[in-house]
Amino acid sequence: MTKQAKGSESSARRSLALSFYTFLSRILGLVRDHFMAVSFGTGMVASAFSVAYRLPNMFRNLLAEGTLSQSFMPIFSEYEKIGILGARVMAGTVLSFLFLCLSLFVALFWFFAAGFLPALVGGSPEYGALVVELSLVLFFLIMTASLSSIFMSISNSHHNYFVPSLSPIILNFSYLIVFIFIFPFYHEIREKVFVLAYGIVTGGVLQLLVQAWYVYKNGYGPIFRLNLKHPAIRKIFKLMLPAALGGSFYQIGLLVDIFLANYIQNQNPGLGAVVSLDYSQRLVQLPTGIIGVALATTILPSLLKDLREGREENVPKEISDVLSFAFFLTLPASIGLAVLGETVLDSIYYGGRWDHLATITAFYPLVFYSFAIPFYSINKVLVSSYYAFSDTKTPLRIQLVSFFLSILVSIGLMFFLKHSAIALASALSASVTSSLLLYYLKAHQVKIPFLTVWFRILKMVPALFGLFLWLVVSEWIIKPFLVTYLSDSFGLGFANVSRLCLVVSILPAVVLYFTVAGITKLPEADIILGRFLRKFRKKAS
Repeated sequence: MTKQAKGSESSARRSLALSFYTFLSRILGLVRDHFMAVSFGTGMVASAFSVAYRLPNMFRNLLAEGTLSQSFMPIFSEYEKIGILGARVMAGTVLSFLFLCLSLFVALFWFFAAGFLPALVGGSPEYGALVVELSLVLFFLIMTASLSSIFMSISNSHHNYFVPSLSPIILNFSYLIVFIFIFPFYHEIREKVFVLAYGIVTGGVLQLLVQAWYVYKNGYGPIFRLNLKHPAIRKIFKLMLPAALGGSFYQIGLLVDIFLANYIQNQNPGLGAVVSLDYSQRLVQLPTGIIGVALATTILPSLLKDLREGREENVPKEISDVLSFAFFLTLPASIGLAVLGETVLDSIYYGGRWDHLATITAFYPLVFYSFAIPFYSINKVLVSSYYAFSDTKTPLRIQLVSFFLSILVSIGLMFFLKHSAIALASALSASVTSSLLLYYLKAHQVKIPFLTVWFRILKMVPALFGLFLWLVVSEWIIKPFLVTYLSDSFGLGFANVSRLCLVVSILPAVVLYFTVAGITKLPEADIILGRFLRKFRKKAS
C-alpha cells in the first residue's frame, strides 16, 4: 500500500488496527486487574493504592491521552508543512519546556502532599499516611507519561499507530512481571503494594524510552532547545489551556468521585466503595478505550488533512461515519456489561481477597457506567473534532456544565444509592456532554446529517435485539444450569465456571450480532467483515 493510499483510508477503517492493538492492551489490563483483586481485595491497602494511583493517572489521562497530545498535533503538522527540521526543533522546544514545568510540579507535590492528602481522603491516620507514601512514588508517572505523549503524537501524525499502542502494553507487562515473578518473595501486603508501585514507575520509564527510540529511528526526533520565546510554546499552551481546563473538569470529576466514595466508605465500613468503583470503571474503559480512543486518535489527523487541503465538505460525512461506527461497536458492549455484569466481575476478579460481596458491591455501579459507554466513546471523537478546528474553548464550557451536573447528582443521590449514585451521575453527565458537543458543532459550519445517523442506528436494532435476547437467556437460564453441573460433575471452582459461562454467553452473541448485521447490510458491519473476508479470500487464492 502506498503512502497516499494509506492516507486516504477512512478513520473508521484505520481505527480497526489501532483498536486491535488497544484490545491486546486492555486484555492484559484485565489480567492485571485479576491479580490486583486477588492480591489486595477491597480493603484499606487496595483503597489507598486506588487513591494514590488516581492522582497521577488523572494527569496522565489529561495530558498523555488528551489535551497535550491533541493540541500538539495540529501545530506539529503546521511546522512540518514548512520543513521537517523546523518541526523537530519545535517538538524539542516543547519537550524541554514541558520537562521543566513537570519537574517543578512533581517537586511541589512531593513537598505539600503530606499536608493536604490525609485531610482529603479522611479515614484513619494509618490510611492517610499510606496514601501519601504511595502517592510520592507513583506521582513520577506524570513525568514519563506526559513526555511519552509528545513522541506518540509525532508517530500518530504520520499514521504510525503500532508502537504508540505498545505504551500501555509495556505498563501492563510491568504489573504482571511484579505479580508473577517478584510477589512470591514477599508476604506482607504492605510490602507488596510498595514493590508494585516501584514496578509501575519502572514501566513508565520504559514507555518513554521505547516511544523516543521509535521517533528518532524514523527521522522525526526532536532537537532539544530550551527557548522560552519560541512561538510554538505560546501557541500550543494557548490551545492547551482551555482544553486542559475542560479535560480537567472530567478528571477532577473522577477525583471528586473517589473522595465521595471515600466518604461513603467511611460511613459504611466494609462496603469497599472506592475499589468497587475503580474496578467497575476499568471494565467500562475496556470498550471505551478500544473504540473511543482508537477512533478519536485516527479521526484527528484525517480531519486536519481535509481542512489543510481545503476539503471542508468531507468533514460532516467523516464525523457522521465515525459516530455510526462508534455506536455499532459500543451499543453491544453496553448491553453486554449491563446483562452479564455479575458474571464478568466473577470471571475476572473472584478469588483470594475478592469474594461474592465484593462482586455485588461493584455490580450496581457497573450497570450504571455501562449505560454511558456509547457516550464516553463518542465524546472522545467529538472533542477531537473540535480540536481539528483549533477550538478548545467550546469543549471547555460544555465540560464545565457536565462537571457541576455530575457533582450535584452524586451528592443528591448518594444517601439513597450510596456509591452507585456516583456511577449514575457520571452516565448522565456523559450523555449531556454528547448532546451539547453535537449541537455546538454548527458553529464551525459542520452540519451533521442526524437523520442519516439515526437511520443507521435504527438499522442496528434487529442485530442488537438478537444479541440482547441471547445474553438474557444465557445469563438467566443457561448459567444456573452450568454452574450446578460443572461444579458438581467436574469439581470446577466458581471463578473458572464463571469464565466458561462468559464464553458461552459472548461467543454466540458476537456471531449472532454480526450475522444479523450482515444480513441487514449494515455498512459498519461491512467495514469489519469485509476486511476479514478479503484477507480470507486472499489466503485461499
